[in-house]
Amino acid sequence: MMRAARDFSPSVIAALVAAAVLLAAGVLMAVYEEQLYSSQQVRAVREQAQILAGSVSAAVVFDDHNAAQEYVDALRVNPELEGAGIYGAHGQFIAGFARGTRLPALVTQSRTSIGQGYIDIAVPVNQNADQVGIVLLRAVTEPPERRIARYAGLILLVTMGALVIAVLSFSQAALSRRAQELAGVNRRLHEEMEERRKTEEALRQSHKMEAIGQLSGGIAHDFNNLIMIVKGNLRLLKRKLGAQAEQADTYIASADEALDRAAHLTQRILAFSRRQPLTPQRVNLSTLAQGLSELIRHSVGEKVEITLRLTASWSTLCDINQMENVVLNLAINARDAMPDGGRLVVETRDVTLTGAPADVEGEFVPGDYVALAVIDTGSGMPEEVRRRAVDPFFTTKPQGKGTGLGLSMTFGFVRQSGGYLVIDSAPGKGTAITILMPRDQEVA
Repeated sequence: MMRAARDFSPSVIAALVAAAVLLAAGVLMAVYEEQLYSSQQVRAVREQAQILAGSVSAAVVFDDHNAAQEYVDALRVNPELEGAGIYGAHGQFIAGFARGTRLPALVTQSRTSIGQGYIDIAVPVNQNADQVGIVLLRAVTEPPERRIARYAGLILLVTMGALVIAVLSFSQAALSRRAQELAGVNRRLHEEMEERRKTEEALRQSHKMEAIGQLSGGIAHDFNNLIMIVKGNLRLLKRKLGAQAEQADTYIASADEALDRAAHLTQRILAFSRRQPLTPQRVNLSTLAQGLSELIRHSVGEKVEITLRLTASWSTLCDINQMENVVLNLAINARDAMPDGGRLVVETRDVTLTGAPADVEGEFVPGDYVALAVIDTGSGMPEEVRRRAVDPFFTTKPQGKGTGLGLSMTFGFVRQSGGYLVIDSAPGKGTAITILMPRDQEVA
């Protein structure tokens, strides 16, 4: 055996050693990637389960099977989910779906379990710190065929690497080129991993906003109906009192005013959830902004300098009243960001976009757009605030100074009208909020 070892040339021995090192490193990398994939899968599924648990608490408490089924049906678009189930306080099945193996009929506690080709994540559904049910999500694990193919490819790659090392051991220049190639592959791998992370984050945000929108829209519709009933009864009460109504008129008027404010709040919630009835009309945003100029000046005060840059000539289709409210709300938000005064620019322009602007979620349709921007020189937003700016009920204003529905209402109205909302802001650099509305092609 020693003699056989001496017959090998140093280059062959070096190649064999390198192959063994590569094989060991490859196996370790494969094991690490498998563990990383598994942990990422568990984390992603757990986050989705927690979002679903936070959304269905009311449906579980009231044993509303139809509402619970609507929530789980929204998860069918995720191909990695094999099933989803919602269970009551006693573990009884309420709603769900399964593509392959059947879901368990009874789940009473939180758990993480792995089956044949799938993994189950169960998280509690809480209501006021009390557990009222369980949400179970079943996701596929890595298929055996994929794992075998990865190991086979790894072995083939290691073998080829050993041969390459043996052949190129006499050329230092070739080894240098190989190292550069590997560096490029590693860089692309990191770029792909980062892109995947951003895509998963966008998908989770989209699911969260969709769930919140469905819940808030349903509540707003029901609440609006109740408001109409109360307002009708107040009118009937006033008519019934007749001549005696003067004594109670102040109280009735105060209650009616409060109901009007509540109705306005429900309209904002409906705008966010994209369920508000709209009356789209053909409108030129430059003309609309010009007509609002005096009202904007009156709303922002004398401390703020107003500049109009209205160059857009294309028309778009939108609800004119809602768009006027949006422009005024953006101007008032800009005024609040400049308590000591500053400059407010209202700008319109015609743009042709071939790609999606930064931070635009969902599918973007390239084409002609009319851009309306409201730009201020205020304090600006930190990145974490900018990313949450359109979340419902999120506000940085003091308590009692804002509902946190202004930008979420604007976002809902713009998306319902087929447009997009872009927020560009940084601390100390002001804020620019741009609305992109599709060009009216009939006029074009």
